[in-house]
Amino acid sequence: MNFFNGVSSWLPARGREFPRHMPLPIIVNAVDEAEGNIKAPRALVFSSALTPIATASQGLIDVCKPNGQIVPASLMLLTVANSGERKSTAENVFLRGVRRFQDEMDVIYQKELSDWSARQSIWENRRKAILKKTLLLDNKEGDEACKQFMDHEASAPVKPRRFKLLYEDATSEALFLGLHQNIPTAGLISSEGGGVLTGKAFNDLSKQNALWSGDVITVDRVSSESYEVRARLTVSLMVQENSFFSYMEKHGERSRGSGLWARFMVCNPKSTQGTRLIAGGDAPWHCCERFSERIREILKKSVEFLTEPARPRLVVRFSQEAAQRWVSIFNAVESEIRPGGRYFGMGDHASKLADNIARVATLFHFFEKRGGDIALETLEAAVDVCFWYSDEFLRMFASLPQEEVDAHELDAWLQLKRESGERFVVKNSILQKGPGPLRKVKRLDLAIEVLSAQGKVLLSKSGNVTYLDIFPERSMSNLITRSVLSPYNPSI
Repeated sequence: MNFFNGVSSWLPARGREFPRHMPLPIIVNAVDEAEGNIKAPRALVFSSALTPIATASQGLIDVCKPNGQIVPASLMLLTVANSGERKSTAENVFLRGVRRFQDEMDVIYQKELSDWSARQSIWENRRKAILKKTLLLDNKEGDEACKQFMDHEASAPVKPRRFKLLYEDATSEALFLGLHQNIPTAGLISSEGGGVLTGKAFNDLSKQNALWSGDVITVDRVSSESYEVRARLTVSLMVQENSFFSYMEKHGERSRGSGLWARFMVCNPKSTQGTRLIAGGDAPWHCCERFSERIREILKKSVEFLTEPARPRLVVRFSQEAAQRWVSIFNAVESEIRPGGRYFGMGDHASKLADNIARVATLFHFFEKRGGDIALETLEAAVDVCFWYSDEFLRMFASLPQEEVDAHELDAWLQLKRESGERFVVKNSILQKGPGPLRKVKRLDLAIEVLSAQGKVLLSKSGNVTYLDIFPERSMSNLITRSVLSPYNPSI
């Protein structure tokens, strides 16, 4: 086995189902409950849960990647699903805690704003009186009055900052100004994101990228003073297929070229419509309420940003085991950008994949209230989730030759065989029971050629039966062992 095949084995196999069993009780229990009640695709439900987790947590924590770089825990999420897939329902279930808390803080803000307005009126009237008195005095007498005026200027009431986390129909100007004037952490949210995609908040892609990376952005304005934004922003868009593909047709090259979509965790999950049967009785929501309680706990700590916008964040780090695993994933992904590799032609996405894994692992660790550094099992949960989204990215954005597409579909089908413990698959059984498009000999042969070249299968024949060895590395291992044990055996 050559170096690249060995490195590739460090990555999860393609074509797996969305992960269900992870050591994340608060998150997984809530997702299980919501999926069972709403009957929406699991990936859609999981993205809906990740949105408030990242939005609430990103202001409090950063992640130190094993390479030493400290980055935000913010996420960018895109779910493409047609009308009737219950996007808004799933979003409302998981954002309920954020919206409740924001409403409570708005009541406090309105009271503070009213008090400020009264103090501001008094201050302005006193300012006018002091200024009038100062202007009437000569230079000698005016010195004391001038000092009084400057002291008064310095005592202007400070306008309260609003705890505004969610921006759902904002221009980029309103979004950036809100992050500057209000709490410096927010979520740009849309369960029908066509409007957002067509230019309202996405007309300044470089600033979107900079916020994701944790950079300070400068907003230049002609009619008023420019300002800087030091903030955290999570983006979550749920878009109908026609809106998304229309946007990509018009703006896809620019947005892809800017690196924007490479930062997104994207999915276009299979519809559950037609299978959403319900049983009688009230649906339980206890786990989702526990999820919302945890969101509230986190947001209470975020209130401190109203008075201390520049306060330092907690830096979450990896345990030694998890750090080593993350580095192996990074190197494996990098090696797959080569020609013929898994990410050939998709280097923009591949370069951000390990970063997203680190962010998701950090959010899992923090949200589940784990102590110490990020454990290996928490990282593995993030790896499974992020590589599922990565497969979706490749499926949605890559223009693969037909034989490559068929090979991916065949490998996903064979993966189920691998997981059930099978070692050999008869070729004719694929023609009879395999994926529909591959029940034609010519397409199946081309797909097998691709998988053979990738070292994922080994084509063999016994008598009149052709079969696939779907664990070819075992054959290679046996051959090497026999060669070592019997180096002079001419029959080997």
